Amino acid sequence: MRKFIALTKIQVKDFFSKYTQHANVKNKWLGMLTLAIPALLILPAFQLVNRIYDTFFLIGFPELTMTYMYLGTVMMMFFACIPFIISIFFYSRDLKFFATLPVKVDVIIFSKLASVYIYLFVIGCFFFGTSIVVYSTTDGLTVYRLIAGLIALLMAPLLPMILATLIIIPFMSVIGKGNKRNLMVIVGNVLLLVLIMSIQILMARVEMDPESLNRILLQEDGLLRLLGRNFPPSIWLTKMIQGSIIDGGLFILLNAVFLYILKLVSQLLYSKGLLAFNQEGGGMTGKGKIYYKTRSKGLQMMKRHIGIIFSNPIFLLNTVLVMFLPIILFIIMSFTGELSPEVFQSPAIAPYMLYIYAGVITAPAIVGNLSATAITREGKTFWETKVLPITTGENIRYRIYATLMISFTASILLAIAGGMYLPVTFDIIIRAAIFCIAATLFLSTIDIVINIERPTLNWTSPTAAVKNNLNVILSLLIRVALGGIVYFSYRLMPDFAANTMVAIYSIALLLLYGISNYIVFGIYKRKFDQINL
Repeated sequence: MRKFIALTKIQVKDFFSKYTQHANVKNKWLGMLTLAIPALLILPAFQLVNRIYDTFFLIGFPELTMTYMYLGTVMMMFFACIPFIISIFFYSRDLKFFATLPVKVDVIIFSKLASVYIYLFVIGCFFFGTSIVVYSTTDGLTVYRLIAGLIALLMAPLLPMILATLIIIPFMSVIGKGNKRNLMVIVGNVLLLVLIMSIQILMARVEMDPESLNRILLQEDGLLRLLGRNFPPSIWLTKMIQGSIIDGGLFILLNAVFLYILKLVSQLLYSKGLLAFNQEGGGMTGKGKIYYKTRSKGLQMMKRHIGIIFSNPIFLLNTVLVMFLPIILFIIMSFTGELSPEVFQSPAIAPYMLYIYAGVITAPAIVGNLSATAITREGKTFWETKVLPITTGENIRYRIYATLMISFTASILLAIAGGMYLPVTFDIIIRAAIFCIAATLFLSTIDIVINIERPTLNWTSPTAAVKNNLNVILSLLIRVALGGIVYFSYRLMPDFAANTMVAIYSIALLLLYGISNYIVFGIYKRKFDQINL
């Protein structure tokens, strides 16, 4: 046990040190303050939970708030921990260090999962934890509910984390062999996500026969059983917090069983999974002829920056999950029949169709922040671009162009998919496209200001470069601020038509793009030249 605690402390300290290091904060107290920055997400999470609670309270089942939030949080945790598990187990390059330690294999597995648990626990606190607080304080806080809620919150990350580990490690060991292992890792994990989401959507669409449905609804907790029928632990958890000792025992026992299963198969996961995957590099490099050919500097630089993303499975998987997940969901829901054109034919939705379509095709620029890590992703190879025969302005500009190319590609795919299902006219498409271009130009340009101001080149794991990075949070704060401005301006001008409002937003974003362009190429070129390894 002492060895496990010691190794876990190392992993946890490494996790927090990487977080504060990649926040690029020198002062110790400011570094600790950066740990509290994600707590700002508690405000929108609290508003979301309050709305859900009010909805279930109106129908007389406020406890379903916890069930609903637990189900959503478990799915969020499962998908969020996949790139994290891949990074710490397969790309951390520390296996040769752990292999020499006099510790059991299960100690290595569980100590590595400690940092994943912390990451998921924070997610759980924001959403599921908030639902426990809202329900308990509104319905009456007791000592038992306080203890049961704390137990539920502590155990919430275990099931999604263990299930993801049991799936990912064997899966990676199979697809991670051969010369094209990086490509196989990326394609394999995307297909795995598509498969999991498809199964989830199909399960949600399974129709129950009317007699069974009526029988469930007539029970005292019928609505709870209906909501949690696809994931029974959500039922046990809700009833545990309500006061059921038996359901609490079932929930705790299930988590204990999964922990024991992971312990039992840890030796197999280690020998057949981790040891079968070479952490140090890819496959064999093929021999080829050397040739010289004149090529465009701009094209080569953009290929370099896009290639950095495509050559690293963590970078590419993060990009796919963030920017292309709406496309994947759109395709899956279309094939399963979950999304149909008839849904959007309602006259009540017609006045908002331009807003919907513009939001859909602009999603890659809103949720993606590639420019905020355009310099960081290069790491210690950043010096290579400093010695190339290009100007500082070109060096910065081609990084922005690479981001624009990826963002616009995703937007075009979403525009085609959205045009097939949404009742949009040619006028709506043109107006939404102008808005999308203006928003993408501004966000891609202003994000690189953040990265120039806060470059982080000495990262030790790919996850630290694109996720545990204060630049990403600052980039998201810009989007939250813009969203707030858009919302309040819409409320201040309710009589303005959608065409007018979108035109105003597009012009404002183009003006902001002009300002940000001046800031980048007029002010920050000198700061870019001062970046050192």
